[in-house]
Amino acid sequence: MKAILILKEIIYLLFNRIPRYFVGKYLFHNLVKVHWGRGLNNFGDCLSPYILKHYGLMPVYVTSYVKSDIILAGSILQWIPNNFSGYIIGTGGDEKKYDFPNATILAVRGKMTLSNLKQRKEDIRLGDPGILMPLIFNEDVNRIYRLGVIAHFVDMDSPKLTLWQQKFSNDTLFINVLKDPKDVITNIRKCDAIASSSLHGLIIADSYGIPNIRFVDRNTMPTTFYDYKFKDYYSSLGINEEFIEITGLEDEDFLIAKTTLKPIEKIRDMQENLNRLMLKVAAKFNC
Repeated sequence: MKAILILKEIIYLLFNRIPRYFVGKYLFHNLVKVHWGRGLNNFGDCLSPYILKHYGLMPVYVTSYVKSDIILAGSILQWIPNNFSGYIIGTGGDEKKYDFPNATILAVRGKMTLSNLKQRKEDIRLGDPGILMPLIFNEDVNRIYRLGVIAHFVDMDSPKLTLWQQKFSNDTLFINVLKDPKDVITNIRKCDAIASSSLHGLIIADSYGIPNIRFVDRNTMPTTFYDYKFKDYYSSLGINEEFIEITGLEDEDFLIAKTTLKPIEKIRDMQENLNRLMLKVAAKFNC
């Protein structure tokens, strides 16, 4: 198994990272170095290269955040070293206090992250970059499911989710967040309503104007520590977080009735603000 992983990394290096580096640096002059949870297929992290490509940049994977030019989507500030000197745009973190004296912080996910920064806060915008997805994936998609269920990867083997899968009808789509992000987003857009334990499942639903609700299995996310990033995101919308702690006995109608549409005007404002920031930053790398 280890040998297979090493072989995959060698193939990725030879046929992806190295060619993209030379094309971005020497041919198109739009190279941007970025780190994301590639090996884990972390849905939120894996949105970053799609965002960068949309703005005309050539994202090249690097092995650590300190080597990155830009930090985007993800709950990752706690892993960023203090000497990071790139851009931070829409990133979230945990309850730590953060000091990045060499970084250019243009936006963070929410008010809670903002309050934890030691930098001046007046010019820092709020919003998660996942909210930009409608600018990137804007082809028509028909809504053919009443409900979409998105489990965070820690919930995928939950017995409560297994109960749902056994009894829910074909009108419900169970969406695997470990698949290609474009496929995940397309599947979200096929649904009239979303129930998700994945933060970015909820953010994507919000960005496309799909009513949604967060569900929590306290057997897999047992403490309020896991609630922090959700509260942070909802603080950017000026609303309190709502969620349901599930038992596995819920039915589809119950979940759909719990979904709500989030403030669309605030979401559109965030999209416009983050879009302007990304255009400005992209211009610095496209030279």
